[in-house]
Amino acid sequence: MRFVFNSTPLIHFARAGLSWMIEDLEGEKYAAPSVYREVVDVGMRRGLPDAPIVQELVKRGAVTVNAPPEGLLASMVEIHRDLHRGEAETIALARNLEAIAIIDDPVARRVAEVYGVRKEGSYALILRALLKGRIDRQEAKVSLKKLVSSGWRCDIDLYSSILRSIEETPI
Repeated sequence: MRFVFNSTPLIHFARAGLSWMIEDLEGEKYAAPSVYREVVDVGMRRGLPDAPIVQELVKRGAVTVNAPPEGLLASMVEIHRDLHRGEAETIALARNLEAIAIIDDPVARRVAEVYGVRKEGSYALILRALLKGRIDRQEAKVSLKKLVSSGWRCDIDLYSSILRSIEETPI
């Protein structure tokens, strides 16, 4: 299995002390060059605490920086002007690699659907860790709270749905 991370999941899992969940995912993990620049290069210049954590994930090879095909990216950027560059690169790379895009932005998620890209939100990493037996239900709830405390946003309906999923996940 392959995963392509957008900026938000990388930033908030690092801020929440949950970057191990990214590393723990079974399969190949990628980030597009503009995502890396946004999270690490800009983050380091601003002194953000998540930047060195993500930089270390890349340095250790847990996440690989890979560029999407230019043709697909150019057409996506032209057609979907409401996407940030990182979101467009994430979707294009995920499509090219037949990977799951880990992306939270609602507009980007809709665009991913248009291109037939499978997508999951940040919270899916918590559910995957729970399914894998790496954490129990209580730890999953604490991880979700840490994610929200890091500044990750979701509406109350999604939050309630995630809590239900945690309770209903067979472990």
